[in-house]
Amino acid sequence: MKRIILLATMLCCSYGLQAQKTVKLNNLWTKPQVHVLFQGYTLSFKIKDIDRALVLMDGIGDPSFGATSGLDTLVNYNTELFPGTRTLYRNKLQPLMQKGVGAFLLLAGQAQVVNHKNKKLKEIIADVQPVKMDDSFAYINFYDPRNNNLIFSGSMNVGMYGQDLGIE
Repeated sequence: MKRIILLATMLCCSYGLQAQKTVKLNNLWTKPQVHVLFQGYTLSFKIKDIDRALVLMDGIGDPSFGATSGLDTLVNYNTELFPGTRTLYRNKLQPLMQKGVGAFLLLAGQAQVVNHKNKKLKEIIADVQPVKMDDSFAYINFYDPRNNNLIFSGSMNVGMYGQDLGIE
């Protein structure tokens, strides 16, 4: 039964997962603790949002990363990612952000993106790659609308598309 529901969800979502769209980035009212360096851009996320996304992933049946990140909210975490999702990872935070929740949080606008000139971006362009019926992950590239530079490249579970993060 679970597979039938997941397949139906994938079919419904796969049609809508083939487009570019502009994502407005929300103002993060608390200081983000996770900072990802990606090709000269710094993407910053709150641990609270990462943990919420992990709970949603666990709720749709993807326990790949667990129900919590286990990150301490009093510590700042810095990591670097590279284009492509088949890179070698040196720590557990890298695959969590690139293959787990990074793309989902960017699509939800729950990130702070700073370019190499230390200027915050107010919006980004999300390019969702076409998803086939048997795919369980959607690959998404994010671009700077000013110069079309790649900001982030990652994937997310197809079942996460359209999920609400539940921001207060």
